[in-house]
Amino acid sequence: MRKIWVIILGTPHRLREPGKQSPDGRLKECVYGREIVCELKPKLEAYGLKVFTDYEPLDLPKDMQTANVARERERELRMRVDVVNQLCREYGKENCLYVSLHCNGSPPNDGKWHQPNGWQVNVGTKAGSQSKLLAGCLAEAAKDNGLYVRKPQKSQPYWPQNLYVLNQTACPAVLTENLFQDNLDDVDFLLSDEGRHVIERLHVEGILKYIERK
Repeated sequence: MRKIWVIILGTPHRLREPGKQSPDGRLKECVYGREIVCELKPKLEAYGLKVFTDYEPLDLPKDMQTANVARERERELRMRVDVVNQLCREYGKENCLYVSLHCNGSPPNDGKWHQPNGWQVNVGTKAGSQSKLLAGCLAEAAKDNGLYVRKPQKSQPYWPQNLYVLNQTACPAVLTENLFQDNLDDVDFLLSDEGRHVIERLHVEGILKYIERK
């Protein structure tokens, strides 16, 4: 019997998360990421994969919103992890992958343009071999599609990060940083038709590479 792979796509942040946009306001991370996820879903399904999204609305339900940014962020992250882990229980964690899509930003998040650029993939600080394999496959696909891949060291394509959605999910999980939202050239590329296609294509190809190597 053919194995059914379940791909869970993660959208970035929520509308109320401060500072997650380009300095000129053309690119809002929460909107851009959801658009890419929306485009990715049918492309992955065309390969026979079962695809879910961890959270589609732009903001939290009214009863989960609060003036306390840290508390609201915690509620959001817990909700996302609950969605992923419920799907892992339903389909088996060995059959599931979690790929959360984001855009990067340079500290100190001051609303100005900066120089750092490129594509990056993160794994959790507790990441196992399968998360690292998935990250490596996505990094290969990013490079194959002409992107500069940021690495912490030459032989390691993934960045260990203490991120709740990566450390607390039951299945292999990665978070992609799809160029910098405060680098003008990166933003221009991301918003172009070519850029959108590259970001979509690398995720499809990276996920398929992982499945082929299993």
